[in-house]
Amino acid sequence: MVRVFIDQAKALHQHDAYKELLRKLNSDKDTLLHSAIRGGCKRVVELLIEEDPQLCDITNAADESPLYLAAHRRCSDIIELILRASSSPSSHKGPKGLTALHAAVQHSLPGWEKLLEKSPEVIREGDAVGWSPLHYRAYFGEVEAVQLLLQHDNSVAYVLDKNGDSALHIAALEGHINVINELITSCPDAWDIINTKRQTALHASVIGGRVNVVKHILRMPNREDLINERDADGNTALHLAVLLKKIGVAFILAEDKRVDQFVTNKKHLTALDILDAFDEMRLSMIRLRWSLKKSNGSPRMQDWVMERVKERLDQQNFEGQPAASTTIGSDSPLKSVIDLELLVAAFIATATFAAAFTMPGGYSNDGPNQGMATLADRAAFKFFVITNTIAFSFSTMALFMQYDAVALSDHEKARFTSRTSAFIYIAMLGMVLAFASGTYVVLTRTIGLAIVPWVICGFLGINYIRGLSYDSDSRFKLLRMKPRDFLPKTWR
Repeated sequence: MVRVFIDQAKALHQHDAYKELLRKLNSDKDTLLHSAIRGGCKRVVELLIEEDPQLCDITNAADESPLYLAAHRRCSDIIELILRASSSPSSHKGPKGLTALHAAVQHSLPGWEKLLEKSPEVIREGDAVGWSPLHYRAYFGEVEAVQLLLQHDNSVAYVLDKNGDSALHIAALEGHINVINELITSCPDAWDIINTKRQTALHASVIGGRVNVVKHILRMPNREDLINERDADGNTALHLAVLLKKIGVAFILAEDKRVDQFVTNKKHLTALDILDAFDEMRLSMIRLRWSLKKSNGSPRMQDWVMERVKERLDQQNFEGQPAASTTIGSDSPLKSVIDLELLVAAFIATATFAAAFTMPGGYSNDGPNQGMATLADRAAFKFFVITNTIAFSFSTMALFMQYDAVALSDHEKARFTSRTSAFIYIAMLGMVLAFASGTYVVLTRTIGLAIVPWVICGFLGINYIRGLSYDSDSRFKLLRMKPRDFLPKTWR
């Protein structure tokens, strides 16, 4: 049918004038060739290309060339027809800067190498964000496609996107070690590529939190320059890991002897200085701090010393003023904390004191053991006595400390309050354990019921400890507060 219309057009119009009809555009600026490709009509496509090869160079309103459209719709046979249509390369343009090669490689179309034979330069063309086909294959970790692209032109490994990232940066960011090895095997000096922020592939792996890539790079010999390379802000991979709170990555870097922990960035901070600046401090961060414990920067030490000197001078000034000027107000944070600690400590001391004289199981009323606890020989009872004693002792010590601090200055009260909080935490733990063990010892014969307090207390305890990782600001906050944190800001 299409042949009949073409023949009629040829008969009615002058030579080649019929081609104007073939190139007629619809509302979407599609030609007949675009429509035929969408319909998958190979014979019609072949006929149209035979009559007018220049149809292959017309793009529609969506910036889709016929070659791109065929690749996007995975029509390998139509791609071959278009490539054979002319001795000169056909347009391979697609939307958002994509090319037919982007689409063909994405869908792993057989024979996509013929696109490169016809247009070798397309392998280096990037889309709207500068990503070449190699960038995309590196992102998805497709080793075979990466290998084929590099075999055709290994210089594509040096093509950078608009952020200056190479395919190696992308592979490192996504954690694809096999792709990294393929790129480095083909282009050993690709490690030297830096992006617009002067970041290496190691920086990229840290940003992505890819522990496997970081370990892989650290296992490579002669990589000291890469390991300690600084970006535009002066941050090494270790700085960046701490800054982004990639604690697992930071710990691996900190444990490597080749990593220079004393390097400072443009703000004169070491990785430890950055870590110390965080308000939160999870258990993993404490572990990391131990690995970095000796790498404080001198400027950070200078700030720390000046802060302490200022604190001492302010303390001297306030201690020399009349008592009324430094008296704790009823609504001050320190007064509130002291009142809370006294209340909690008094409650624990009262409860544990009472528990000591109302022993689980009661006392013997006759015999040689008259007046002795009836369950004294059981292990759970002994554990109850120990934990109850711990709770009573530490809560009482907290009361004594706060009582002794009454006559002291407010700065000394703050110091005592900070220490008292640790005693109260221990007392609370002892009280919970004493409750669980005391309940267990009197319910030994009903073992199912006896273990219920342990299960519930254990479950709640585990969830509380797990909360350290997710809500560290509200966990053990009193323990982490420094004495000066209890004072009004104007006093610090």
